[in-house]
Amino acid sequence: MDEKERLLSVLKGDRVDRPPVICPGGMMSACVTKISDLVGGGHHSDTGAMVSAARKINELIGFENYGVPFCLTAEVEALGASVNLGDNLIEPRVTRYNDEPLEAIMDNYQVDVTAGRMGIVLEAIRELRNSRVPVIGNVSGHISTATSVVDPLEIFKMLRREPERAARFMAFINDYLVRYALEMVKAGADVISISDPTATGEILGPRNFQKFAVPFYQNIIKTLHKEGIPVILHICGNAHNIVESLNEVKANAVSFDSIVNMKFAREVLKTGLMGNVNTQLLHTGEKEKIVSITRNALHSKVDIVAPACGLSMATPISNLKAMTDYVKEGSYN
Repeated sequence: MDEKERLLSVLKGDRVDRPPVICPGGMMSACVTKISDLVGGGHHSDTGAMVSAARKINELIGFENYGVPFCLTAEVEALGASVNLGDNLIEPRVTRYNDEPLEAIMDNYQVDVTAGRMGIVLEAIRELRNSRVPVIGNVSGHISTATSVVDPLEIFKMLRREPERAARFMAFINDYLVRYALEMVKAGADVISISDPTATGEILGPRNFQKFAVPFYQNIIKTLHKEGIPVILHICGNAHNIVESLNEVKANAVSFDSIVNMKFAREVLKTGLMGNVNTQLLHTGEKEKIVSITRNALHSKVDIVAPACGLSMATPISNLKAMTDYVKEGSYN
């Protein structure tokens, strides 16, 4: 099977020769410092550099996909947040929130999802589309987007004190993310990956997750499924108290942080399971230990092998290859 056939088959629930090993992009970016150096930087704001970085991640590290962008900040710029794009050592980050009232943001920021850095991402997807390697378009989840545009403390207070107002803002955000994801599909994305690192069970709790996360995931995933596009959903942190709720969102695969016991997740989840090789280990661990943890993930019946969360930019390519090479060898069966 080629890389695209294998990943798309897994996401459909079909049998494959072995699990794919991927790093989807977005928050889970494999554009480590060595890759960034090779493309000369600019991979967050220049189409050519973004395309080159995606291809080198596939060729040099062995992840079986192309995935863009390499951060979760492109969406928030269009809603008035300030972003520092970082450099070859530091990832992009929000430096200033939009302090306007939510109603003003919803009234005054009619987002063009084909402009700015989002437009650059769409052009990169158009250049990357091909018949052999799956192209993954990455969007931030609505809760992480909302808490990157507006001070997160204000959003979390609002969930408790003004839940209807918070829900209106989440709906506004989610509508914009749906439009962005659909443009990625038009450009040639084979899969959409949604990363929502702020939507943890620890931060939201099961009740708020059910109320403010699940319906919006259902909306974007249902829309993408109508287009025939599979969806991966990544949730950070300790998700044990929300795993059952994740069955309701109907993602094709759910990705978890390394704190989540994958055997437990496998027993509870009815969807595909992705993960969850410890990123600290990938950064600083010995290759033998990386292979051991990768083997554990496979023996936990993950459908897709991947890093558990966002990688440090200082992660060595050789450590990542220890994981990808082991999965491809197939000697764990």
